[in-house]
Amino acid sequence: MKFNIANPATGQQKTFDFDDERKYRFTYDKRMSQEVELDSLGDEFKGYVARIGGGNDKQGFPMKQGVLLPYRVRLLLADGHSVLPSTPKGERKRKSVRGSIVGPDIAVLSLVIVKQGDAEIPGLTDTILPKRLGPKRATKIRRFFNLSKDDDVRKYVVRREVVSKKKEGAKPYTKAPKIQRLVTPVRLQRRRHLHAVKRRRIESQVTQKKEYEALIKKRLDERKVKLAAIKASHKA
Repeated sequence: MKFNIANPATGQQKTFDFDDERKYRFTYDKRMSQEVELDSLGDEFKGYVARIGGGNDKQGFPMKQGVLLPYRVRLLLADGHSVLPSTPKGERKRKSVRGSIVGPDIAVLSLVIVKQGDAEIPGLTDTILPKRLGPKRATKIRRFFNLSKDDDVRKYVVRREVVSKKKEGAKPYTKAPKIQRLVTPVRLQRRRHLHAVKRRRIESQVTQKKEYEALIKKRLDERKVKLAAIKASHKA
């Protein structure tokens, strides 16, 4: 069985192939999202704890969270499920998926390191890879860099250097994402303007309603006077 182990702390990922079933038998009957100790894999994994993230069986069918079975089943799935691509609204498809319980038919198992052990593993814990893409939303940038509300978020955006592949010897330039939900003075000014427009519209409607009611009352009074004059002329 192959173990695809990822380390979020360093950003590295490495695949290990084990032929001896006695080493990986501890994963049997474990579910996805369950934490397991990796001591049985060897001395270099002593003290390591990992979370089962998923896997594929020997025919390539992926494990699906929520299917509490140790074998493959065919499910009628709608749009939004993990193993189904985007489909038209209301359309459902029957797809083969592997249950979320690990068994001997699993070919590749994905693990995510939760707790690091004493020994370093080359290619997994020895080097910290730089973060290629940083957070995009303003609140997440503040949380990532532990900033206060007074700090300017635009100075802390993770930029990456890019070299054009079309031109040889081109000068490198940097790219950065557009910050989402960024509150700037222009945004506050636009919000004040929209509130002012809304307030003026409400005031105008109230004024027009009062004028309309006054006009209706005037017309009713004129009609009453006219009817009274007609009745007086008939009596005379």
